[in-house]
Amino acid sequence: MSFVLFALILFSGIVTASPSQVSLTDDAIRPPKRAITPELSAYAQKVMDEYQTPGLSIGVVHFDKGTGKVETEYGFWGNKTEDGAKATNETLFVIGSISKAFTASAVGILMDDFAQGRNVTPLPLNVLRFTWDTKIRDLLPEYWNFTDRWITEKANVKDILSHVSGFPRSVQLFLEYTTLMRLKSRLKFLPPAFELRERWMYNNQMFVLGGLIVETYSKQSLTSFVTSRIFKPLGMNDTSYDAAVEEESGCLSQSFARGNGTARRIPLWMGPSSEALLAAAGGIVSNTIDMNKWLAMLLNNGVDPTSNVTILPTSVYDTVTTAHALVLGRALMPSLSMLGYGLGWMRYSAQGHEVIVHGGGLPGFLSEIGYFPDDGLGVVSFINQNALEVNTLVLNRIVTDVLGLREGANIVAPTPPTFRSSATTEQGNSPNFGQTPRPVGDHCGEQTPPLPLEAYAGTYSHPGYGSFTLCAPSTKTSTCKELFSNYTTVFPSQPAEYLHAAWPRVWFSHLRVKFHYSSQNRHAVYLDPLTLFPNGYGKDTSPFAFPSVLDIQYPAAFVEDGDGRIKGLALPNGFNDIEPISPILDDRLEESSFLYFEKLFE
Repeated sequence: MSFVLFALILFSGIVTASPSQVSLTDDAIRPPKRAITPELSAYAQKVMDEYQTPGLSIGVVHFDKGTGKVETEYGFWGNKTEDGAKATNETLFVIGSISKAFTASAVGILMDDFAQGRNVTPLPLNVLRFTWDTKIRDLLPEYWNFTDRWITEKANVKDILSHVSGFPRSVQLFLEYTTLMRLKSRLKFLPPAFELRERWMYNNQMFVLGGLIVETYSKQSLTSFVTSRIFKPLGMNDTSYDAAVEEESGCLSQSFARGNGTARRIPLWMGPSSEALLAAAGGIVSNTIDMNKWLAMLLNNGVDPTSNVTILPTSVYDTVTTAHALVLGRALMPSLSMLGYGLGWMRYSAQGHEVIVHGGGLPGFLSEIGYFPDDGLGVVSFINQNALEVNTLVLNRIVTDVLGLREGANIVAPTPPTFRSSATTEQGNSPNFGQTPRPVGDHCGEQTPPLPLEAYAGTYSHPGYGSFTLCAPSTKTSTCKELFSNYTTVFPSQPAEYLHAAWPRVWFSHLRVKFHYSSQNRHAVYLDPLTLFPNGYGKDTSPFAFPSVLDIQYPAAFVEDGDGRIKGLALPNGFNDIEPISPILDDRLEESSFLYFEKLFE
């Protein structure tokens, strides 16, 4: 499932560790350079130990364009469950945003159906052809209607799937809703951050709409369409969108978070209530065996090398893998080029080698996939814990070894938004918790609020984001009492002089409000999202907390009315974990902030 983070991790030195499990197909022709070696196994185990990662599964594809021969390799280490069941190449993982490439491909396949006269439903009367340039307003008029006329009238399919729609990430806006009808009712309240095509900005909701286009004009669900047109023809028999079903079957790895010296199990974040909306943006469940089949097809330009069946027509393959938007206009290091984004894929070059990559993540799962079209090499890596460095380090080591490149090149370093959050135990002192830089104004630590906490307590509402109720320590309602009891259990050594709110989302369950000094506004605060586990989870019943997306605290400020009462809560940058949109806390917060929550008075 987010965006200035690009993992740039250098790791060097001689590595020694215990051997790991390795599988290599016997009937394939061995390439000149194997990827999964005893040295790689030792390296992978060391990295896993360092980052407290329970399980890792790697797939590698070698494709010879001259002969059409495919060789696959697999490496798997560690455990998939807290009981010690071993991870293998058959272990399923939630692959997160790697799913976006499947959604974009499905849109392209549907376009080809219309072009070839295989469509099962007609286009709207005002749409002559269904192409990447077709306007979203014409395809989804019920959903695509905003106050910004330029975005409403001009945004096309390519715009929304290459993340240049003008809308920010806003992960908290829709993903807790369970129906598309509820999404439709809130979508019009999503404010744009930039003009259409002005700037690249990652957005999951746009891929939800991409999936809706497939469902509307194929007359079947996105999951059924992708299964019948991609999974089944490629023989990806273990891949599906049914995370909850796979969890019950025991085939899906459990998910974990980093704690103090050990991994803490956390629940499957993508349950039945969120699958319908998460499917297009990040809902696929797969293993390295099946993903190697996907990689082999991509290395063969859209044709399955095993069956010689075309999965992605040439026009579709070329469009989704070609960069249409500029993510970074300058190289992050001398060995890398500028970074572009296609449709569900990033593209750049490293040491002269073309690379097409994407990453993905949900709490407790991280994934990375990439291939080198000119070198016939594809790699995929899954872990069951949120340590971005593990996938990056191990895949970089494989690519460096197989292609004979310079070490420390960070070949697969640029990744789409993922999670680097760590679990926090009852002491609240995990490596990443609460350590993100504060992006707003002058400050010198937490401050005592200028008004009593009771003055800030109450319900705050936004037409798109819904409502949450901030509780002060003196609030007497049973809900607030239970809320503070849970916080005290998880954080017994921290002061209770905060405002707290229960605000269930896919990514977190609660908000904690911390006041801080700002020369611009005396009511400046940080909203600190996290999920509480006062009774632990799984076999470990000790309390802990799991931070939200990217462990970011969002800058905000309470707004007073003329009588000295708090009338609202302004978020200058909204719930966006990328470059600031309007990060200034000034005297015009109600008008200038990206988001404004009105306080409801009884």
